[in-house]
Amino acid sequence: MTAAAGMTAAPFVASAAEEAPKGNVEVKHMWCQMCGVSETYCGTLCTVEDGVFKHVEGNPLAGNNGGRGGRTLCAKGNSAPQLVYDPSRILYPMKLVGEKGSGKFERITWDEALDTIADALKKAAEEYGPETFFILSGQSAEVVDVMGMRFLNHYGSPNWCHNGICWDQRETTKACTIGGASTFPGQIDKTNLLVCWGHNKENTGVNQTRGQNANRLDQRDRGMITIDIRPMLNTLGAHSDIWVPIRPGTDGALALAILHVIIGEDLYDHDFCENWVNGFDKLAEHVKQFTPEWASEITGIPVEQIYQIARMMGTIKPMALMDGNGFGDQTNDGTWTAVSIFLIQAITGNLDVPGGNGAGLKLPAPMFEISDMGWFLPTFHKFDKLEATPEDIEHGWPAGTSKLLCPEFPRDFYKDFCYSLSSCNPRVIEAIDSDHPKKPRVIFSHATNSLSCLRQPKRTAECLAKLDFHFTMDTNWNDTCNYCDIVLPACTQYEASDQLAIVNRLEGTFLGLNHKLIEPLGESRSDYRVYADLAVRMGFGADWWDGDTDGMLRQLLEGSGFTLEELRAPENNKGVFVERPVEERVMIEPEYKRYQELFAKLPNNKVQAYHELFGGKVDNTDEGTLGYLPEYVGAPESLAGTPEIAAEFPLIFSDVHGHRLAEHSHRNNLPWCREIEPYPWVKINPATAASYGIADGDWIKVESPHGWVVLKAKLFEGISPEVLMARRGWWQDCRELELPGYGCFDGGAECNVLYDNNPANWDKFSTASAKQTLVKICKWDEEPAENEIVIENGEL
Repeated sequence: MTAAAGMTAAPFVASAAEEAPKGNVEVKHMWCQMCGVSETYCGTLCTVEDGVFKHVEGNPLAGNNGGRGGRTLCAKGNSAPQLVYDPSRILYPMKLVGEKGSGKFERITWDEALDTIADALKKAAEEYGPETFFILSGQSAEVVDVMGMRFLNHYGSPNWCHNGICWDQRETTKACTIGGASTFPGQIDKTNLLVCWGHNKENTGVNQTRGQNANRLDQRDRGMITIDIRPMLNTLGAHSDIWVPIRPGTDGALALAILHVIIGEDLYDHDFCENWVNGFDKLAEHVKQFTPEWASEITGIPVEQIYQIARMMGTIKPMALMDGNGFGDQTNDGTWTAVSIFLIQAITGNLDVPGGNGAGLKLPAPMFEISDMGWFLPTFHKFDKLEATPEDIEHGWPAGTSKLLCPEFPRDFYKDFCYSLSSCNPRVIEAIDSDHPKKPRVIFSHATNSLSCLRQPKRTAECLAKLDFHFTMDTNWNDTCNYCDIVLPACTQYEASDQLAIVNRLEGTFLGLNHKLIEPLGESRSDYRVYADLAVRMGFGADWWDGDTDGMLRQLLEGSGFTLEELRAPENNKGVFVERPVEERVMIEPEYKRYQELFAKLPNNKVQAYHELFGGKVDNTDEGTLGYLPEYVGAPESLAGTPEIAAEFPLIFSDVHGHRLAEHSHRNNLPWCREIEPYPWVKINPATAASYGIADGDWIKVESPHGWVVLKAKLFEGISPEVLMARRGWWQDCRELELPGYGCFDGGAECNVLYDNNPANWDKFSTASAKQTLVKICKWDEEPAENEIVIENGEL
């Protein structure tokens, strides 16, 4: 493979910004985009020399990693110039000229593209109703959550769509079970037992959590005991006192067994349970059946270790539990698993206490405010543009709830417990192939590749091919683009100036504006501008700053004391920092045990052990009802649950959700990251590999009852002999290193082809689905099938 003509990678400068080679040099602030579209986690300083983006480093004013002065970035952040100058960028709008899936497109103008999309949207609204338009998003980010929702609401559709595999599943379950209590240790310096359950901060948000991770190690030196529960050992797990190598997808069984021990051996906090736990006696009776002996057969964890960690959780105080999305967001019984784990925190009396969960010291108020472009702000999202139906009014639902075609959560919960209205991507995809009168007619796949992020890409492709009209916007061509009618080229965040955010620190408050580094390559445009352009074409211009996103920025700055012109002045290229007076730099001690406040929305103002908030309520299918007490279901295929399948497929397979060298399924095109991990890998215990005649670096075929992939074996002692772990999302090529992208169907490297995608198996509260299956393996002589996508001069 060679770089496309006219699209060579830029030279990169490794020195600090202030020491960059002299010439026409500018250093500007930019929020790092490398952890997702339009994120504002890490502030950076970007060096542009003679119009070329050459170098990036952390902005010491922004306070990355929890404090001022740091210039660090993660591997992805340091690779930002390579994202901008990637030779496989989409640079021009394109229109499908063949059958969907054929990959036959031709270049068109922006006017033709936007007019075509607007015509399709107007037609769908007139013929089928505006609720037949859906926006699929791969990851929560401001431009998607805010601009996407704003556009939908003006159009008349509530159907913003979430993937159903990250954060929202666990967070909503938490809100319904322990209310406003936190599931993160607020004062880890006072914690005596830290339980990290499915928590993977070594890989997710690396640069935002370096301080947290380092502090965890410091506290271990102090004497804090750490238990790490996850299938595969990782960096921080190696520094834990106890590693619990649980089988993927069996966390619910372990949690129920821990509740059995804590309650059965009288290790719970009597005062808290008597006063603040709803139906504790019913829970106590219910968990008698879930013994450690029962759980051991399911989880693969020795009985003695289950008793050991349960007794530690019941006796060592304060205990803090750090949870991750491995157990609540990506298992088909994730709701009850999460409920059980949150109940462990609650009944041991570790909520909202120093060293337990929550109860963190508070920063002083920011030195100034801007309008909130983020979540929980109906006035900016313009939810008032949706008209409440008689059904919405009857049930007290937010306007539009009744028109959710595929609600991610049961409709009753959108009023008080979900941060926005949402349909769920996999259910929406299935609905395309239905006879429902309000089935999806138009879909905008915004910065998402459904064929890599959803289970069973074969089924996803089959459904997308039947859609009336489908358009997408992204920086790089992905497999989902092949099933679109229009493909729009997105510029990177480094080529636009549509975003600002503040960071409040003890020393003061930082305000950072994205300062456009270079002009957008080709004809690419920012996501913000395209939403505004479409809004104008749809007749919404008056509410969309007449298409000028600078008007949006000015609205956000109202009341801040700053103007947009001031922020764009050269002297503020690195951002603005307003220092706090030294005498005011004092962390604020919180009130503790604010249970009346934290549980205010819960039945009887108590933690839901006997779940009256769930029990008897209609589930998210609108057909069944939810139960009152936690149960264990398990993955559709498991060693203990489906022995007849295990006879042919004897190994357990799962994949990591976040990784330090990629952002979900993106970023494998970055040379500096790809050279570290050049091939799609699967980690396997050396003993298991030896039994199959597999050596480190061999290609192996991994086959489940649903499909098969080819991955490169990576021998690793820190994984159970019965478990395999991989990473999804290898569709991007890296031309600088002459490394291909791989296909997303059977024979490729996309591990989502291995998983069950039967809607009957999805979680009935959160629509979570299994990321665990059973597989068989063998040595394989061929590499995985390559992706056939080829971009030349920005065109397909």
